[in-house]
Amino acid sequence: MDVKLHANATTTPKTRAYIQQSDKPVAVLARELGVNETTIRRWHGRQSVQDRSHKAHHLAISLSPIEEQLVAELRLLARLSLDDIVEVMQRCVRAYLSRSAIYRSLVRQGISGPQPAPEPPRPGVFEPTSFGFVHIDLKHLPRLEGQPAYVFVAIERSTRFVHIEIVTRRDGITIARCLERFLAAFGYKVHTILTDNGSEFTDRFAVDMKGKPEGKPSGHHPFDLLCRQHGIEHRLTRPFHPQTNGMVERFNRRLAQAIANAPQTSFNAGKNRFASTAERNGFLYDFVDAYNRTRLKAIGYIAPKQALDNQTELYTKAGIHAEDHPGAGCTRHATG
Repeated sequence: MDVKLHANATTTPKTRAYIQQSDKPVAVLARELGVNETTIRRWHGRQSVQDRSHKAHHLAISLSPIEEQLVAELRLLARLSLDDIVEVMQRCVRAYLSRSAIYRSLVRQGISGPQPAPEPPRPGVFEPTSFGFVHIDLKHLPRLEGQPAYVFVAIERSTRFVHIEIVTRRDGITIARCLERFLAAFGYKVHTILTDNGSEFTDRFAVDMKGKPEGKPSGHHPFDLLCRQHGIEHRLTRPFHPQTNGMVERFNRRLAQAIANAPQTSFNAGKNRFASTAERNGFLYDFVDAYNRTRLKAIGYIAPKQALDNQTELYTKAGIHAEDHPGAGCTRHATG
């Protein structure tokens, strides 16, 4: 049996049991065992032969209840170490608070050890909606052959069908024309479009328009005019919250990863891995076409093109490659 005795103990468990069972006077037992009478009386009055804790029953606490709460919040919310908490408390609360006092506060509150990492936020779930809800965004491409380029990306929410068009300008008129060609190629009724607050989609934050309500679109932006013409509700994301339009943002990351993994030309070691804009554009259109033919878990392991073709409305023309449209700034019309 492993018995742990106090460092200054003058008796053993066997001696203590003998004291508790003996009827001899206290003075006689003290002389017999070579201990003082206080020790004899202590063990006479106990039922156990084990040492008790020498910790004080009432500890002196130098921190006020508010200071204790501050220490806890610095630990749990700010996730600071002991030394960092000491620095903050001494600098901002009381300069003479000791490190040991703050450590004892952490121990009392059960938070002196490593704290578990906070749970990551759960991914948002798109609200249920009928077919015809489209997410739209504009992805910037690295300059190639000295020319800027942007990808107009449209994704139908329920089928995950993707339509892209590569343009060389990002003004409102150019992007509105991209939308017009998408609607014509898509072939189905679109009832809602969600975009961010970029100037190519809205004048919500334009500061040089007289009579426009602050923080609200004027309704005269080319993109809004085209939406109104087709009876489409144009929704905008919350400012500085691109995750609100997360479906198209995730696909933009797919495009970026595809470009990064593309075979690199021997004479181009930069971000562009293509010999020409035509080669790059063809690569992106082929990638989207392959994506639209890939079975996706999110829609029950069917391909977006298959999901689109199974709609009950008129047959869609999306996916047909058209010729360039002069004046629109497009290098090639959309894909499927």
